[in-house]
Amino acid sequence: MKAPARVVVVVGAGAAGTAACYAAHAAGAAVVLFDGGPGATSLSTGAVDATPWEQRAAAAATLGVTLVAEPLPAEVEAFATALGCWQLVPAGGPPAWLATESGRLRSARGHDRALLSLAGLPRGARVVLPRVQRAEWDADALARALAADPAARELGLELDAADADLLRLHGEERIPAADLAARHDEPERLAFLGARLDRVVAAERRGGRRVDALLLGSWLGARQARAGELGERLGLSVGEVLATLGGAPGLRLEAARARLLGPRVDVVPARVRSVARADGELVVRTAPSSRAGDGAPTHAAAVVLATGGLAGGGIRYVPAEQDAPRGAPARARVPFELSLEAPVRLGVRGADLDITSSTLGPSLDEEGWPTSAAPSLLESVGLRAGAHLELAPGIFGAGDALADRPRTLLHAVATGLEAGRAAAAAAR
Repeated sequence: MKAPARVVVVVGAGAAGTAACYAAHAAGAAVVLFDGGPGATSLSTGAVDATPWEQRAAAAATLGVTLVAEPLPAEVEAFATALGCWQLVPAGGPPAWLATESGRLRSARGHDRALLSLAGLPRGARVVLPRVQRAEWDADALARALAADPAARELGLELDAADADLLRLHGEERIPAADLAARHDEPERLAFLGARLDRVVAAERRGGRRVDALLLGSWLGARQARAGELGERLGLSVGEVLATLGGAPGLRLEAARARLLGPRVDVVPARVRSVARADGELVVRTAPSSRAGDGAPTHAAAVVLATGGLAGGGIRYVPAEQDAPRGAPARARVPFELSLEAPVRLGVRGADLDITSSTLGPSLDEEGWPTSAAPSLLESVGLRAGAHLELAPGIFGAGDALADRPRTLLHAVATGLEAGRAAAAAAR
């Protein structure tokens, strides 16, 4: 289709792509978003970080200082407010502390609104985990592990399990957590859950045991967070643990994206296979087998590549031996490539990717793991960008697709906003 001259095409519908669409539309551009399917953002666990949380925690421990939430650009906070599914911690305040299903507490700059931040509870609070017959949920073991975490002791929290009967239908002990969360989107089912949690709280209090908060699995809504409604009903804090990959927080984020972009952006459910320049404009082509269309070109004045990195499928690992029938490959080649064809460069650690000294590519035993000095090669490889995240004339990069950038949600948002603005300016 032949688009207007000021069209900005965004490739990738994760956090970076969503932010790029939002910024480009706000700058006056017509925006077309190509959504090639689930990526790293769709697998969000519910934690929202700016800097990788392990780095901040280690730095605070080394320096002997209290961990606090770092300031964020005003535009990032404004985007998070517009998106509506995240709760960010005020700058300078204590970080959120989120429980994981593995029995650890981890800090975060913010979180999905369904999650329970233990940092928001008063010192000495008692947190109850209902016993539910599900494979991913062992309330007793989880309560013991969380109570033993140094952060829980520092916060002065007490964590215990309690009997509960929260499932309603046969087989709900076996369905995926995301499916159980979707059932709680329905008001009648949410009311059922609230009544059952009322019983848990009442039984604990009859036994002389205080209840200040309820911590559940990733079950509180798939289209939007339902924890706040439950908390209002019960008169106490209610929330989820961090989800496993592909859980309800990713679904809620996708739903929030749809609500935010729906009236602003033309969304095409197709995977892009190439971006090329022809006759003074950029031509975007999709794969013929994509969910929408036949690979017909879309013409744009500017393009934002927010395809994701290795985790999201935007960068592929293709060592030379992959195609070798036997023995050593016939020739060496760069072992990484972009998932689509475009006139851009890949790089890592401040330099362009080049043929390595070995025909077998990098030694992943050495390069594939992070160290105290640097993230791993696999976390760092990506698109090399210049000023305003420009990759080539009229083409910009954002999010995990960029080389040598933090792989966090808030950094993806910041780069998406910058790339979207720059693309809109280039399209004028």
